[in-house]
This record gives sequence, C-alpha cells and structure tokens, in this order.
Amino acid sequence: MRVSAVLLLGALWSILLVAAENKKPVSQVDADYLAPAAPTTHIHRQKCSDLGQVEALKGVWVKHPDHGYRGMSDMKECPSFINDFDCLADYVDPKYRQLGQREFRKVYEPHACELHAFNASHFSQCTKGQRIIIIGDSTMRQVFQSLACLLHKEVKDGFFMDWRDANASHTSIPFEREYMLSDEPTTPILKQNIGMFTLSSGAEVHIQSFGIFNLTLWDDVMAQFQPLTSRDIIYAEFGAWYPRFNNWNMHKPWDRYKADLLELFDKRLRNTEAMVLWRAYGPTHFGGSTGTFTAIESVLEDLPTSQVCEPAAYGEYYYDTEVMKYLQNCKEDCSHIHMLPVYHLSLGAHDSHHGSFGRGVDEGTIDCRHYCANVIDTWNQVLYNKLCFNSDDKT
Repeated sequence: MRVSAVLLLGALWSILLVAAENKKPVSQVDADYLAPAAPTTHIHRQKCSDLGQVEALKGVWVKHPDHGYRGMSDMKECPSFINDFDCLADYVDPKYRQLGQREFRKVYEPHACELHAFNASHFSQCTKGQRIIIIGDSTMRQVFQSLACLLHKEVKDGFFMDWRDANASHTSIPFEREYMLSDEPTTPILKQNIGMFTLSSGAEVHIQSFGIFNLTLWDDVMAQFQPLTSRDIIYAEFGAWYPRFNNWNMHKPWDRYKADLLELFDKRLRNTEAMVLWRAYGPTHFGGSTGTFTAIESVLEDLPTSQVCEPAAYGEYYYDTEVMKYLQNCKEDCSHIHMLPVYHLSLGAHDSHHGSFGRGVDEGTIDCRHYCANVIDTWNQVLYNKLCFNSDDKT
C-alpha cells in the first residue's frame, strides 16, 4: 500500500507538471500544429497529393455510409505469416467485437483533401523494385502487419516472428547480442520483431523493431541493406518508450528522446541516400494525462479496472514538433526526410483500442498502448497517398 501511495503521489505530480508545461508560451510551430483546421467549404475536394514535408493532416472521423462497412481489409485474408491482427475474430470478447464493429465503420476525412482509397495493385506497382525498411517500436510492428494484410493479394512470400526466434537466414544480428541505453549503459534494449515480404512487382517490405533507439544497433540493422540508394525508403519512428512524463524518473525519458533523436538525425538520417519517412507520433500509446496511464493501472492494484482508453495529454505533440523544428533548421540537407502525418487522425481515435493487438485479454481489460486495425490501416492509407501520388497525378 505504501508503494501504491508513492506512485499515486507521483502520478498527481506528473499531472501538475503537464498543466505547468501547457501554460508555457509555445513556438509558432507548436501553435500551428495545435491550431484547429477549418473544414473545407468545397463540396468536391481534390484528392490528396504531395503531402508536404511537415504538413499536418487535420480532419475528422466520420461514419461510412454503408452500415456493413468494416474497414479497409478483410482481416481473415491476411497472409499466413501474419497473426494477432484480427480485431473482429470470434475469439474476441463480445464487448470488444461490438466496439470494433462501431469503430471499424468510421473512416478518416481530412479537411484539406480527400484520401485516395487504398489500392493494393497500385501500391505494388508504384513501389516496384523498391525496398521499404520499417524500423521502430511495437506500433511500427502494427504498421508492418497492417500493410501485409492490406497488400495480401499482392504478397508473394514472407515471414514475421519474434526476434528471439530468428536465425541467420532472417538477420545477421543474433538475439543474444545486447545493445544498451545511451544514458544507462547497463540496461539492454529489447529487440522485438523481425520480418519481410515481397510483392508481385518485386518491391520488398522489411521490419526490424526495437523499442528504443541505439546508434550501434541502427548501424547493424542498416548494414544488412547496404548499399542504400535513393530508391530505398526508410520508414521509422521511435517515441512509445519515451513517455513525456514518467512516475519513476520524471523528465529523464523525454531528455533521452531528444538526445537520441538528435543523434539519429544528425549522424545518420540527414546523410543517407535513401528517402526517409518519419511517422508522426501515435499519441495514445501511453494514454491519459500523465503519459503513463497503462503503467499506473498495472501497478496500482487498488485502482478499478478501466474499460476505456483516455485521450492523450496534448503535451505529446512535442514528439512531432521536435522533429519539425529540426527539419526546419536542417533545410536542404534534410529535403529527403518527410514526416508521415498521422498524429491528428490518431488523437481523434483514442477510443479505438480493442484488447491487446486487437484481442480482448483474459482479465477483461483493454490495452491502451496499441490501436486496433482501423487506425493503423489509415496510417497505411496515408502512406499510400504519400508514396504513390504527386501533384502531376491527381486521378
């Protein structure tokens, strides 16, 4: 009980810190990112094209006109190597299936333009002969899983597994090799998942996920894809393991994030030949006002079990504006680095969580750290619009 009291006091202090931070003057970049966007007055909006380097994609979630609509992909048709991603499966607790049916009918409608519907054949052709290298935390694992499902008719072969189960045919990095936190040299970084699939066009999609950035681990992963060319796409994001406020060591994770981000961008991303897509932050990975909602719930056993996921604190937008400010200062040296704008669409769907990676867990709770497939599928719809359309192709 004493530990619970200490943690609860820490939670209250974190809330006060968030409130104090939100009262500080914000930069113009921060203000623009937070400002609401007015809905378009045009009945027929143009299709989205040329999503800018750091352009935000503000909009609203609306109900699909078809009452039977259940998302962009039939989850039962995912490739055989993809599992744990069917949010409407029979084994999911009924209350989560109902939530899924309600949430899966929703589609994201940007104010500025109309997203092209995801087309697997076109995606395959527009990335013909290219490599998409996905690196980041467990939300990037979901990106890989969703993309494989959306592209299942174009997928020729592939694999996906926990890194601990991989062998030399999957990666040159053994699971046993340890990499440490930059500011805690005795704390190892968890290597999570590894996988890849090829498309009918010859395009390849790879994933090697680990929660926290480490320069040596990054280099060892990227060494497997050398030489990188301008046709390669590095699709990356780190953030989930760097909560803005933490009840145990307060600002330390955020300071770590800024230091790691600067090292990654300064020493690697700005100098790579590849195109870089930095996925905007998934703002409810650590939901609630303190950014540690899930951790508090799991440690403080006296608290009631939650059946809903809270909206994220607005302070989490700092993850994106930190990157935007860097790119603004970097200018031409970073013209090949773009942000994939999914923050605002994710913030507006904080209650679209259905169990753990889509499954209701045994305890009857929901995992507020991960979105279910409709939000992640929409991330990949934005990816499709980013990669496959430009100002000369508005069809």
